[in-house]
Amino acid sequence: MKQISYSWMAWFRTALAVLALCLVLPMSVAHADALDDARAAGLIGERPDGYVDAVQPNPPGNIQQLISEINAQRRKVYQQLAGEKGVPVEEVAALAAEKTIAQRLKPGMFYMNSSGQWVQK
Repeated sequence: MKQISYSWMAWFRTALAVLALCLVLPMSVAHADALDDARAAGLIGERPDGYVDAVQPNPPGNIQQLISEINAQRRKVYQQLAGEKGVPVEEVAALAAEKTIAQRLKPGMFYMNSSGQWVQK
């Protein structure tokens, strides 16, 4: 039986595809809609570490609760993927952030740049 050897780039692409599915599937439709609405309103942005946060200080309680719930769901998925692939959780989360910012954020939505500043896409 011939063993297939995957390059790092092939693994990276596969991991991103799996990650994209995993980020979408466990999230309830209500959470997904609420997150999209909060992003569109400029209340929640994507951080480079794979999690979301409030764009402005002192967000309303419902926004803080949404942030906590989304981050808990993501953390669970990141930990599962990291365990399966034998890589650090932070690496999985950073890959997810890159993909989310590049492909899921619409123009006008916020993300945190490498300097820690909120910028609009």
